[in-house]
This record gives sequence, structure tokens and C-alpha cells, in this order.
Amino acid sequence: MDVALVAGGILFAMQGAVVGTVRDGGTGTPLAGAVVALPDAERTTTTSAEGRYALHDVPAGPHHLTVRMIGYAPRSLHALVAPDGPIEINVSLHALPTRLRTVTVRAPVVVRGLDIEDSTTFPDRGMSIAAVRNHPLLSEPDALEALGGGEVVVRPESPSGVHVRGGASDQTAYVLDGIPVLNPYHAAGVFGAWNPDALSRVRLSSADPLLTHPHALSGTIAGATRAPGDRLRGQGGVSTTHARVTVDGRLGTSGPAYLVSLRSAFPGIVAPRDEASYLHGELGDWLAKVETALWGGRARVLAYANENELSAASATEEEGTPLPEKPRNLFTWGGHSTGAEWSRAFPSTTLRLSAWSALGDAEARWGGGSGVELTSRRRDHGMLATVERAATAAGIRVERIETSYRVAPATTTEPPWVIDGRTPVVSVFAQHVVSWGDRVEAEIGASLAAMRGVYPGPRLRLRWRAAQNLTITGSYARTHQFAQSLRNAESMVGNVFPADLFVSAGAPAVPVAWSDYVIAAAEYRPTAGVRLGAQSYTRSFNGLVVVAPRAAGPFSTSAFAVGSGSSRGASAEATVRGARYGLTVGYGWQRVRLQHGDSSYTPDFATAHLFEGGTVLFPTPTLSVRLGATAGVGRRTSIVIGDVEWESCNLIDQGCELGGSPHNEAGPPGATPLPAYLRVDLGVRKHWHIDLAGRDVMLAAFGTVTNLFGRRNLLTYARNPSTGEVAEIGLRPLAPLVVGLDWRF
Repeated sequence: MDVALVAGGILFAMQGAVVGTVRDGGTGTPLAGAVVALPDAERTTTTSAEGRYALHDVPAGPHHLTVRMIGYAPRSLHALVAPDGPIEINVSLHALPTRLRTVTVRAPVVVRGLDIEDSTTFPDRGMSIAAVRNHPLLSEPDALEALGGGEVVVRPESPSGVHVRGGASDQTAYVLDGIPVLNPYHAAGVFGAWNPDALSRVRLSSADPLLTHPHALSGTIAGATRAPGDRLRGQGGVSTTHARVTVDGRLGTSGPAYLVSLRSAFPGIVAPRDEASYLHGELGDWLAKVETALWGGRARVLAYANENELSAASATEEEGTPLPEKPRNLFTWGGHSTGAEWSRAFPSTTLRLSAWSALGDAEARWGGGSGVELTSRRRDHGMLATVERAATAAGIRVERIETSYRVAPATTTEPPWVIDGRTPVVSVFAQHVVSWGDRVEAEIGASLAAMRGVYPGPRLRLRWRAAQNLTITGSYARTHQFAQSLRNAESMVGNVFPADLFVSAGAPAVPVAWSDYVIAAAEYRPTAGVRLGAQSYTRSFNGLVVVAPRAAGPFSTSAFAVGSGSSRGASAEATVRGARYGLTVGYGWQRVRLQHGDSSYTPDFATAHLFEGGTVLFPTPTLSVRLGATAGVGRRTSIVIGDVEWESCNLIDQGCELGGSPHNEAGPPGATPLPAYLRVDLGVRKHWHIDLAGRDVMLAAFGTVTNLFGRRNLLTYARNPSTGEVAEIGLRPLAPLVVGLDWRF
């Protein structure tokens, strides 16, 4: 017989075991989780909930037994293991406080594109309000500006709308908790009119348009308010641009939940009162929501409003008359929406019913005493019913759009130019999702709208999971729009008067606009903290109301053209995040052309090459630093005639300034190229936690310095009509933009 086999058998037979119990030496309580080891035999185990341990297959002979547990002094004993059977060793450990090293646990920084709360399919984009607050390009959280970049253009410094894939600002629809909102913009340093403290997330659906809100050529921006808590909570802030407060809770212990937010902006708070060219006025918005259980489902009622009033001198001081004695240009606009929704989930079906009334209005007195007065109003009433069952959704939407547009001379009795329209629209829609295995999915949908004719809106979206971390998407859709704006998007006045002035397709000579687009996109996620995306698109527009070729001022006063257009472009973006940083980089290229008759032009929002990037760093859990850069190449403008004073909002220049009544030079709009735009901003935010009456209260201080390198960026040019000389109208200098305080309890 082999000698090695005999020896191995003898050694195997001479195996024992060590068992026992570990207890607290002071109380006798069994200790769970203590580590028991025989280092010489390379055996280790932990004690059970009853303090028991067992080490088996231990070679016979002497061994060292060690027992360790956090908070207790370790023990080491000698054990003689018998070759036949277990040996029981019970151990008592004595408490010994142990100071552990501080361990800081950090969740990855939440940034757009890598947001656990966002389920939006690329190339559409969505983000939680936490990602909005971490956006490196924002001095203050703004849900609308945060969506910019790549194929989505938001004009720098003084936004006047969100432009998606070459579309004008009026081609983007807005809904808040499913309720349509009109004119959701402030101006003069505060852009989006949705209080960020009242929101939970925001989403832009453009590659996959929302069937429930189909009447927008470029897509829909949908905001969702945050869910109220079970006890009173408050949040707010105050800065050099505005003050805001939001409270939520529950009425009683089990009553309806509520959310209320208020915001007031003050563009002229630091402006010198003796210089009338500075903007003065009031901006504000409010929101109230109540939700409760009802009829086996959930019911929600929402009311929202924003109001804006601004004024500035209608002439510059060089014209010889002291500015306080000059008539002023006045701009007022706002939006008011109320609506209710009820939803109920059945075993395999979800039913939703909603109804709303939305108002958008605007008034302006432009050009001083010899100018014109504008009154514009749009009111929507509607109802929506949807049914969702597994992979299928269908519904019906009934609405009535009423618009009134009136322009009259300010000082004469000439008859006004009036366009009124009433447009009832009935839409039915359906969508179905089909899957082929785990890799291919198709969304097939269509809408059918009736308004003095039938307007079909087919759409198709294919998703192919080409690899574990790579998804390729292709989309096609036709969209329609039954109301369009008469604001002159090429006027520099849009920087302070961003209201869209709608006329509906029920008015004379106003067509139903429609658009076809095709999008191809790819998304790659090599790791949980890296996301890369790229897309290309092509669009065509038809039945467009074109204002700029017929209007020299900020809005149409007597005529407009009807034309068409085309847009094509591509974009790429990258997002990286870690425990202490978030990094976003994006690039967008576009070519937009609008045609009317035998003429065509490129709108000024169609920057050919747009670069945006930035990072947010957290050196400590309570300190963040933001560094962001924006660059644009291929910008265009329309030269204005006459004297004009302009300053973008900043603290060094004490506010925002627009003096004079500039109008565009005759000729094709957007005919003059602008030099490249470049701006780098730096922001810092520090917060503290205070225990107040048993509640955690957070206080934060923040500030942003813009245009760190002091580059002279241009808004447009102004030509002196008597000399022909052209002067540069600059944008924001090196200056602080905003400082403020935030709080939450």
C-alpha cells in the first residue's frame, strides 16, 4: 500500500473540533458576531445570535485560540485538541471602549444624465430637482435653464424661451402636474417661473412627444411638484434676484396633503432710482396644490399663477430730454392655470381624468407716447381621459383655444389691428409597446386631431440594446400646432419681454403648423458613473407664422408672413460623477433656415456651434464649488437702429438696463454675424445644519461671479441713423451675478 495514502489517512482520522460560547464577562449575555480563530490551523468563524461557535476539522495537538469583538478586549488562549471528538472552550470578553476612525459615507453626486430618479429614455432629457441644484452652469436653480445644451438652446444671460432642435420658443409646450401653463418665464435675471423648491423633477419630451399633450411642434416640458410630507416642512431662500418660500404638510393627522409656494422677484432693487433706463417693476409667481384619496383613487387640485411688470425709459439721455420726463416702455405678462386630476389603479388598468383652464396674457406700451399699445390674450379650456393597460395606452383630449390680439396707436384714433380666433380641437390617441426578446422594443403611436379638418400625427420609436451598456434609438414623428406667436423673436427686446403672443388657427390667415422629424441616437454607459450620448436629427416645418420679416419692433403691428423651415443638427454629451464631483460636457451643432416667399434667413437663436461644460466639486460635505463655461460660434443678429442703452443683470452695474426703443434695421433678419461668445462662471455654496427644537434646520450661503476672464461678449449692434456708425451692445461684464441665502427645516 502507498505510504503517502496511509499517512494521509492517519492525519485525517486525527481531526478534532473546538466549540463553545462567547459571553459578556460583566453581564453573561451571549455575544453575537464575535470573531473566533485558530491562526495556526487557518480556521476562522463568527458566533451566532446565541453566542455559539464551532471550528471543525482541526488537526489534533496544541493550538492558539483568539477571540475578538469591537468594544471588548481581545483574548488569546491555548487549546489542546484531541484526535477524537470536540473540545468545548467557553470564553468571556470584558468591555473595552474602542475609538474607531471616522468614516465618511458619500453618495455619488447627482447630475443630469446620471440621476437615479430619472427614467427618461435618451435622447429626451429629465432630471430631479437635486440634479438641477447641482447644475454647474446655474447661479441659482432653474428647472427650465437646466435643460439647455446640445440640441436645446437657451439664450445666454437673458433667456427668452427654450428652443428645441431648431424650433422657436412658442413651439415648446409646458405642463405642471399635467396642467398646461402659458408664458412660464420671468425676465431680468429670473427666467423660469416655476419655483424650484416646489418641484420634484422636470422632463423634456421631444424625441418621444407626449401623446397626452400633442399640440406643440418641438415637444413638451413637464414639471412635477414634490409630494407633501406628513408633517409641516418649510424651504426657501432670498437673493439679490428674488425671495421664495414653500411649505407643505397635511391637514390634521390623516387629512388632505397640501403644498404652497410663493416667490417674488425684484429686478430693480439695487438699481439707481435717478437713472430711468434701469428696469423697474415686479415679478412673482405662486402655486398651491391639494391632494387626497377619493373614490378608491387619488385626486389632486392645482392652482398656479405668475405675473410680471417691467418698465424702462423709451428714449436715451443723449436725445436731450431728462429721462424721468420721458414716457416709459411698459411690459406686463403672466399666466394663470387651474386644474384637477383624478386617477385610479385597477388590477390591470390605470384610469386618469383631468380638466383645466389656462390663461396667458400680455400688454405692452412700446415706443413712448407716439408708439403703439399691445393687448394679447390666450385662454385654453380642456379635458383629458386616458386608459393604460400593460403596454397599451389610449385616450381622448377635448379643448378650446381662444386668442385675441390687438395693436393700436398710442396717441391717435386710428382703428386698431385686431386678430381674434376660437379654435376647438378634439384629439384621440393611442400607443402600444412591442418587444422582441430582451434587445428590441418598438413604441408605435398615433394621434388624430380634428379642427376644420383632420390632422394625423403618426409616430414610431425603435430601441435596440446592441450591447450590455449600449442602446441605439431611432424616432420619427409628425406634430401639429394650433396656435402660434406674433412676438418678433429677432428683436433684442425679447431679452426683457419673453412672453409669447399667441394667435390661434381659428383666426383669419393663421394656418395649422406641422413638423416632421427623424432622430437617431446612441447612449453608452460603460460604468455606473459614466454616461455618453450622441444624436443627429433632421426636421422640416410647414405652415409657420413668420414675424421678423414684417416687424421691426418687438411684436407684429400690422402683418405677418406664412412660411416654412428646415433644421438639421447633431449633439454629443458626456456626464461623469463620483463621490465628490460631477462633470458635464456637451456640444451641439445646428443649421436652421426659415423661408417665406422668395426669402430666407437664419434665426438668431440658431447658434451654429454651442459648447457647454462644467463641474461641481464637494471638497467637504457642506461646501460646493461650481465652475462652468459656455461658448458659442456662428451666432447671428439683426442690427438695431437708434440709440439704446443695455446692461445685462449684474451687481456691479446695479441691475438690468434697457433704455431707448430699438427697432431692427430693414433687410433680412439675422444677416449680421456676431463674434464668438465665451463666458466662464465660478460659484460657491456653503451650508450648515442647526438643531432647533428637535428639528434639523439647514442654512446656506451662496454667490456666483460671472465672466471670470472679462471677455467682451456682444448682444447685438446698434447703428446711428444720422452717421451710419455701428456701436457694439455688450453683454455681462466681469461681475457678481447673485448672492443669497437658502434655508430648509
